[in-house]
Amino acid sequence: MTGGPDGRLDGRTAIVTGGGRGIGAAVARELTRRGARVTVFARSAAEVDGVAASGGAALAVAGDVSVEADVVRLRASHERVLGPCDVLVHAAGILVRGRVEVLDPAAWRRVLDVNLTGAFLLARAVLPGMRARGRGRILAIASISAHVGTAEGSAYNASKWGLVGFAKSLAEEVRGSGVQVMTISPGGVATRMLAQTPFPPAMEADDVARVVGWCAAEAPDAMSGSDVEVFG
Repeated sequence: MTGGPDGRLDGRTAIVTGGGRGIGAAVARELTRRGARVTVFARSAAEVDGVAASGGAALAVAGDVSVEADVVRLRASHERVLGPCDVLVHAAGILVRGRVEVLDPAAWRRVLDVNLTGAFLLARAVLPGMRARGRGRILAIASISAHVGTAEGSAYNASKWGLVGFAKSLAEEVRGSGVQVMTISPGGVATRMLAQTPFPPAMEADDVARVVGWCAAEAPDAMSGSDVEVFG
């Protein structure tokens, strides 16, 4: 476990991407509540600054998870101010809907770049330090869309299916190192993203955040590689 036996994360640090609003901001608040010192990262400086100003995080950094230089800068800023990263939560994600025959290939690539390649770049940035310390937890927000097919959701669904596969593969690469990897797959969450779809919300962002907090602090090491479903 990354946290203490009481579920606390005192003395630990965390990076949360997509931390300016929605699930990411809720996760940042939950990890902060558990005692972690959290950096929130998103493209909107105003949004992440707002989360930090409200006490939901200790540090705000603006940038794009799909840009390697931004990810390297994020890690450096976090380590300089808060120390080595113990928990990484990749909650950044975008949605572009459209039928395959009319979907812009640039939009397809952008969704995969943010939702999937971003997870790769982030893990690659923090893994050496986690391995060296013999501990760490890498979590990524997948989706019910990683388990079903949805008309007009090909890019988003493919990115989330890929995210689960990436995490399971990474979990095998780090098994025995003290680093654990998991995905969390919520159903419909009342967020700005879900409002772009015809699907009704089944839960709030705080519901997902509580599950992420448990995965970060309390889930047993034997769960590494798991996809934690938060839908019925």
